[in-house]
This record gives sequence, structure tokens and C-alpha cells, in this order.
Amino acid sequence: MKLFIPLLRFMALKMPLLADYYRYRRDSKPLMRSVKYREALGFSFNGPDSMEKGLFEPDETEIFETVIGHFDVLVNIGANTGYYALKALSRNVDVLAFEPNYLNTKILLRNIINNDYDATFHLIPIALGDTVSLLPMYGVSTGASLVNGWAGQTHSTTVPVNTFDNVASKITENKKCFVLIDIEGAELNCLKGSQTLLADVKRNVFFVEITVKEHQPKGVLINPNLKETFSLFFKHKYRAYTADKFLREVVSDEIDQINASGVDTLGVHNFLFIASERGLSEIGLE
Repeated sequence: MKLFIPLLRFMALKMPLLADYYRYRRDSKPLMRSVKYREALGFSFNGPDSMEKGLFEPDETEIFETVIGHFDVLVNIGANTGYYALKALSRNVDVLAFEPNYLNTKILLRNIINNDYDATFHLIPIALGDTVSLLPMYGVSTGASLVNGWAGQTHSTTVPVNTFDNVASKITENKKCFVLIDIEGAELNCLKGSQTLLADVKRNVFFVEITVKEHQPKGVLINPNLKETFSLFFKHKYRAYTADKFLREVVSDEIDQINASGVDTLGVHNFLFIASERGLSEIGLE
């Protein structure tokens, strides 16, 4: 059996139809399981093992659980199978979720349905960018990305892309939003198409995954959008903090230095962005 599985994988890669079937069987395994109550989470959930066991992003999860009650809506861009969405719903916070991957959305909806929460859950099954288009999405699960070659992934499916401002700005109008963006390297274009969220700096706080070196396509040593992404927040009068237990402020000079030297001094890949005139204490931190 140990020899058979690598052989099957090799054969699948050589035969496209078999490869498609192999990938579908591998990636749809969670659909074959019943949604179970997870003691570590406090709700029913199927998804990646680390999420089911409550081991996923421990520092980020602690920050999320501390701050989410200060907001009206979680805007969950890259909702995956619903880990953060369900944490928000369990605290009676409405959720506006975006998830374009077909298998992810099926698992996400099963997870939502199996938890009877009163808060509103709104799913828009598209990817967010700065234009209206159809684009290939590479990979599946937590690593699915619009970036070609992200984490070495080559297999893709086509997904619809639109801007937040086009499809959802009315939904979040006059609401305090916690905007969680985890879309594997495509965050800059998403932000460019989310000007209504960025502009409401007095209400909204952003929690964004921005990698420096991790998962970049082959030959790319440092995130080519690193400086522009942080600069976009600084332009809108946000301050940046590492989303870990230190909550260290990140300033433009450090980003410039990383960009010039290629040396990552940040040590994390998730960041909080909050209005310059506001303090972290306003959302339960510090």
C-alpha cells in the first residue's frame, strides 16, 4: 500500500483526466465526513486538522476573539471553511463572507448550517480584486491563490472576480467592520477595489495576511507588493501592528528597509491596521 499511493500519484500527474479525479478525491475528503462538534472550538466544524483541534494561528485567534465583539460585522475575505466566520457568529456578530473556491464554499456552507446562530451570515462566492474579470485560482483549501505559482501550485480553476465597492459597499455602509483578509498574495488588488472600507477609517479595522518571503512564486525572493500594500494603509491614515502577542508597531521606514535589503525583520505575516488617532485599547487590546 505504501508503494501504491506514490505510484497512483505519479500516474495521475501523467494522465490529465486521472489527475483531475485524484485532486477532486483528495480535496473533497471533508465533504465525505459529517460535521462534528469540536470541543476545542465550541461549535460544529469540519476543516483543516489544525482548525478542528483549535491549534490554528493561536496568536491571531486570541486577538480575533478579543476584538470581534467591538464590531457590527466581520468582513471575511477568503473565508475558506468558516473558522473565523463561525467564531464571529458564535459571538452574535454578523458575517459578510467572500470565498470563490467551489469545494471550500460547499464545506463552509455545511459548517454554517450545522450551527444554529442568530447573527446574519451573507456569502458572496467570488474573489475580490480591483477589476471585474475571470481569473485562474491556483490550488485549494487554505492555500488557494490568484497568484500564479503561489506555494508551488500549478493546477487551477477559473473563478469570477469583482471589487468590494461594486458588490458589497451598501451592505457595510455605516457599520463598524472588522475586515479579515487572507487571500494568499492577492491582498493589494483586493484593497484597491475596497476603497469604501479603507475610507471609513474611524469605524473599520483591518486584519491582513501579508507575507514577506513565504510562498512566493519560484524566483521571487520578496513580496513585490509589500511596500505598496503597507503604503496604501499609511496613505489612509492607518497604523500597522504585528498580529502577535507583542503587537509591535510597524512603520514605513522598516518596510522600506526590508524592501531594499531583502531581510525580513517582521517575523510575522499577519498585521492589524487601525486608525492613527485610535488606540488598540479601543478594541480591547493593550
